[in-house]
Amino acid sequence: MHTTLLGVVSIALACVGQAVALYPSNTTFPDASKYLVSQRLPGIPFKVPHSWAGNMPISGKKNETRQLFFWLWAPSGDVGHDDITIWLNGGPGCSSLEGALSETGPITLPKTPDSVATPNPYSWTNLSHVLFVETPIGVGFTKGHPDIKNEYDHAKEFYGFLQQFFKTFKELQGKRLWLTGESYAGMYIPYMAHEIYKHPFNASGINLKGIGINDPSFTTNFLGQEAPAYEFLKQNQHIIGFNDIIMAWIHDAAKKQGVATYVADHLHYPPRGHIHEPAQYSPKHSVWDMGADLAMRVNHCFSVYEIKPNCTLDYDALGMPLNAVQASKRNFLNQHPALKQALHVDPHTTWKECTDKRVFASKHGADDTRSPDRTVLPGVIEKNERTVIQHGTWDYVLIANGSALAIQNMTWGGRMGFQSPPRTPIRFDGRVHGTIHQERGLTFALVDRAGHMIPQFKPKAAFKLQQYLLGHINYKNLTQAQ
Repeated sequence: MHTTLLGVVSIALACVGQAVALYPSNTTFPDASKYLVSQRLPGIPFKVPHSWAGNMPISGKKNETRQLFFWLWAPSGDVGHDDITIWLNGGPGCSSLEGALSETGPITLPKTPDSVATPNPYSWTNLSHVLFVETPIGVGFTKGHPDIKNEYDHAKEFYGFLQQFFKTFKELQGKRLWLTGESYAGMYIPYMAHEIYKHPFNASGINLKGIGINDPSFTTNFLGQEAPAYEFLKQNQHIIGFNDIIMAWIHDAAKKQGVATYVADHLHYPPRGHIHEPAQYSPKHSVWDMGADLAMRVNHCFSVYEIKPNCTLDYDALGMPLNAVQASKRNFLNQHPALKQALHVDPHTTWKECTDKRVFASKHGADDTRSPDRTVLPGVIEKNERTVIQHGTWDYVLIANGSALAIQNMTWGGRMGFQSPPRTPIRFDGRVHGTIHQERGLTFALVDRAGHMIPQFKPKAAFKLQQYLLGHINYKNLTQAQ
């Protein structure tokens, strides 16, 4: 019989002297006992590490109704007790429980309808505390009505959440904090870091050290998608399944848009100056959209998240397989209401991986904030101990050379872009897994044959790069033959 949550909490409250049996020796969190989660969870056929979960208000106001849902995991080994990694998924409007249950957390949900959840050998809990947060308001188990209009608002709300979190988990104050995430979290995180750096560390206990963003939305749609689309499709023509006739159609469209040779013309090391959209470019005639549409017509197993056609991508335990347009209510969390109860949320709440509702309260329900490469990111890089931007080479949602173009168009540390191209091999297990480059506090890593979610498609590479971000291994450890 599984130990009940009530029983665990009762023991924690009644037997303070036996706290070591419930928590790792340096992770007691006596003020957070109401958030303690059983190590035996409904639907999970193995004992999980120590964790705490529930809703946390975004301010200390007595009448505060806005709350973010979090799930904190303690380090499961001897390292990382002085580090806290925050993981965020994107959307905007998608839950970070995707990361917790299929990417960087200690649980990997079933990969087929007939299988069961398994432990994740590459869980980032082997490296640090890991805090998964559903944000902004309107996502997953969060509470309240969305009221943010831009990323500055979002960052302020998230900073308020962090203040309340560190007041409750005061034992974590001052530990090294690392903001990480993927996709649209590449938009969130630079603004969050910018907000954190506006406040004195001693007043909050929030000791931010750096950020890591995977396949991120940190630049404009033009640079991230449109500018590199034709070059990407041409380079991966045979993987996708395009013949020369299809490529000729796309080339003609790209030429009319002024992007057929954009990468070759503008991706230089060092950069030759700022780059801009071509005069003839129009978002109404998207080369990226054309490529995605044709690819899915050629092969129904194609996914923009991973370009190698794969017909096993039509199942997802969280209800949003890679070929889905909308998230489904039929998912693991809704099928296990007792698991929701164990995480201190209403078991009757219907959870979806990505919400159908608007999470921005702006006039058109959109995030109108300028991309962080044009605003706050350079300053954040200069303040960080380390900044890592990673990109999978098989991702078509956001294209690797789009990130490279954005970096070369950005000025930080007194210079524009990288002065040398990313060519150093990432090496481990006796082979090459991609390329990496660092200058002036910024590291750019390309992970070979990884799709949009690097921890899902290439978990060991993601694990190694997280070790690097945290400072557990250095640049030479990643690049020398092992």
